[in-house]
Amino acid sequence: MSFSRRDVMSGLAGAALASAAARGGADAPPSGTSASGQGKNAGAREGAGITRQYVHFISTLRFETLPESVVHATKRFVLDSLGCAVAGWKSEKGRLAATLMQSAGGRADAHILGTNVRVGAANAAFANAELMNALDYDAIPHTPPVTLPAVWAIAEMMRASGKAVIVATLAAHELAARLSSASSQMSASILATGRTPEIFGINNEAIIASAGVAASLAGGTPEAIASAMGLGAYYCPPQVAHDWELVSPKTHVKYTPVGVICQGAVNAALLSRSGYTGNPAVLDGELAFPAFYRYEKWTPEAATAGLGSIWRIETVDFKPYACCRYIHSQLDCLSALVREHGLKPHEIEHIRSSGPPFNANPDPLNVRTQEDAQFSTPYMLALVANGIALDANCQSRELLGNPDVRAMMKRITWDTMPRNPDPALAHAARVEVVARGRTYVKTVSWPRGTAARGAALSDAELTEKFVANVGTMLTAEAARRLARRLWALEGESDVSALTEEFAARGAV
Repeated sequence: MSFSRRDVMSGLAGAALASAAARGGADAPPSGTSASGQGKNAGAREGAGITRQYVHFISTLRFETLPESVVHATKRFVLDSLGCAVAGWKSEKGRLAATLMQSAGGRADAHILGTNVRVGAANAAFANAELMNALDYDAIPHTPPVTLPAVWAIAEMMRASGKAVIVATLAAHELAARLSSASSQMSASILATGRTPEIFGINNEAIIASAGVAASLAGGTPEAIASAMGLGAYYCPPQVAHDWELVSPKTHVKYTPVGVICQGAVNAALLSRSGYTGNPAVLDGELAFPAFYRYEKWTPEAATAGLGSIWRIETVDFKPYACCRYIHSQLDCLSALVREHGLKPHEIEHIRSSGPPFNANPDPLNVRTQEDAQFSTPYMLALVANGIALDANCQSRELLGNPDVRAMMKRITWDTMPRNPDPALAHAARVEVVARGRTYVKTVSWPRGTAARGAALSDAELTEKFVANVGTMLTAEAARRLARRLWALEGESDVSALTEEFAARGAV
């Protein structure tokens, strides 16, 4: 069951949430909450419903009870995300944000990844989130830069173990992914209309999950966790993704203000631990977060479906290319044609590419910024045609102005695949290359890295990606040592000591 914005505002969603709360069991509400609150959110004040289930999940999740496959999937998530953060120093977005947080300083709680600089936990979370998302190389759904930087900063501050980080990272992702499923209309809108909604965000609400998990990792009680989630909801930034799509040239802030989200989550966690209170049932009640955040639709059952039994982290898609995921299937097609037929740049007369309808760059032939490049189909295809790797270096200033790349872009046309209602084919693509007097054709149904389709990147591929990303600052040998430690993360007694190894010797 789902509800429109009008339903939510008129109270029908409140009735459904109350029903969901009634099905949640007869556990006593957290101490310190009122069972006699009045008004339209009175039921929420009792601590029932979705928020209460989230608090229970965060408070009771233990490493020892996790399936081995889930632990392994979480380590894949951590390995890839930290590598993307270090590589983020290759971007203007990441460098500017991290440099500002270095100057902001604060208590030496946590590292800015890739440096020996320790700053306040909230500032470290801001910097590392911006670095992690900077190259658009992070996993799908985009939960890593809105969860892990907050978790990692608090973990460093608390000198937490690797096991504790695995549990916290897993909890944050599981909740963030479900909040997105309950609220996001992006994929459905693209599938139905070829366009994104007029108003939508991409994982903004993950701040609620991150704040609650960070509060727990910081030693907060269930009451503090609930308050942290309430504060996170109040700190949640507006739904700006559609506005950003329309901007050209593309700006550094991108579709989600990830730095603000992680910084806010850390602040919410530390405030709640000190006794600062927020709405302890912010996801429940007629006028709670789904209503005041103006979701177009809210599906409350999706917010808790399979929680603790179906592990969403096992179907995370890791990116083989540093660019928008909606371009990847077209890149797969062209890469295969170039590889299989040994096509050389000078032999290619024309490339025609068809892919998903989503396009966040209104002027893709005019690539001026790194963000322009990340969302430009012709730019990324031109790199492939020229044999240039789509890694952390593919958005460099030198490549943005490379004459061979620019010339190839002029030989490329692109359009969308015929609309198909099957979600499994939402990323289908077809590429034709005219060369050597003939036309070469390749089609794919989904891009590399799609875990749900059996096309996930292997551990070996993720390791090589990590080594290449971290190798932008460290030697390959040092990067491989770090990879081995992360694959054995549960054996680390203090992740702060591990984080120190991400900085090159002599780095500031």
